[in-house]
Amino acid sequence: MNFSDKKLLFFFPENPFSKRAGNVLRCYTNLMQLKSLGLSIDLVGVEDYYKSFGDSFENMAPEIIDNVFVLKTNPPKKKLTFEYWKYKFLKKYGEKNPNQYLTHFLKDNFRTVLAQKKYDYIVINYEYWTDLIRGQDLKGAKTIIDTHDWITLNEFYNNATIDLGKKFGEEINNLSFYDKVITISQDEYFIFKSLLGEKVINIPPSFPENFDDTSQQKKYDLIFVGSDNPFNVLSIQWFVEKVLPLLSEKIRICIIGRICKHVPDHPNIEKLFFADDLKTYYHASKIAICPMLKGTGIKIKVVEALSFGLPVVGTEKAIDGFLDKKNNGCLVSDDEKEFADIIKNLLNNPSDYEKQKQEAIHFFKNNFSEEKSIELWKNSLTF
Repeated sequence: MNFSDKKLLFFFPENPFSKRAGNVLRCYTNLMQLKSLGLSIDLVGVEDYYKSFGDSFENMAPEIIDNVFVLKTNPPKKKLTFEYWKYKFLKKYGEKNPNQYLTHFLKDNFRTVLAQKKYDYIVINYEYWTDLIRGQDLKGAKTIIDTHDWITLNEFYNNATIDLGKKFGEEINNLSFYDKVITISQDEYFIFKSLLGEKVINIPPSFPENFDDTSQQKKYDLIFVGSDNPFNVLSIQWFVEKVLPLLSEKIRICIIGRICKHVPDHPNIEKLFFADDLKTYYHASKIAICPMLKGTGIKIKVVEALSFGLPVVGTEKAIDGFLDKKNNGCLVSDDEKEFADIIKNLLNNPSDYEKQKQEAIHFFKNNFSEEKSIELWKNSLTF
């Protein structure tokens, strides 16, 4: 099918070109792959998100994006205007949405975007933004939801007292609104497909192959890349407090990302709050770690590490969403002593290290190639 005459509206609240975290990097990759199909793409974001992360509104990759709309959640605070009092009234007395950013003002602004042209496809990221398009005149556009995560389980991790039945019912109700439902995790694919049928498609995250066949000297023994979301914070604290004391005093560790704000100074740890190009650091590292204790879905950082042919040492959560739980380039344990022992064995036994490296390369090629991902996106757009 030729998509060169097709228009797609892509909603993601953050700036997908900041690439600050796994979810953002996934959106960037999706946009690149959708553009490769020939689509004309408009991007919609939320100003509050851009400002909270200090993101720029400018230079939004014109080679990928045709038009950018960064929408406000509230009108200007001019108390003498009808618009101000209208939305103040709706905020106080109108129907409330669990998503605090999905205001009546934002939805009306989104309606203005929809009115400007006819889109063939509308992609929404995260099911809790569904009311952005529910009740709108979509002019026949096909709707696609990229779930990212199993939101009910994510919220349960943050608040164990939530009404699971009610929340999951709301999530399934939102997903059922769409023509296509995209998952990235094999586990979530099974759950959602069981309830929603053939509209559910699994598109795992993908990266270009960056396997390093050179024998260059490695500067770091371990590398961890992560944002400062609560799950990453809990994970790196567990590693530093429980695992690091069990490792060699000469171990060299590189930690990259906003997670560095939560990592104590340590003689064995080099912290980089931002790296424009991660290739240099992955190629300079022997092993990637993913000590996740909570969270849902495939861990983008694990797939990214596999794309460099790096063995991964993680907890059981590190391989969430994988089709194969064994022979995938990852060695896992939730016990701190076993976690440390796995690392020590890989660093001290070249043959075991090479075996894990080849497993990582093989598993990545079979499951996370760019070519496979693009083909899956093409299938998801063919109605």
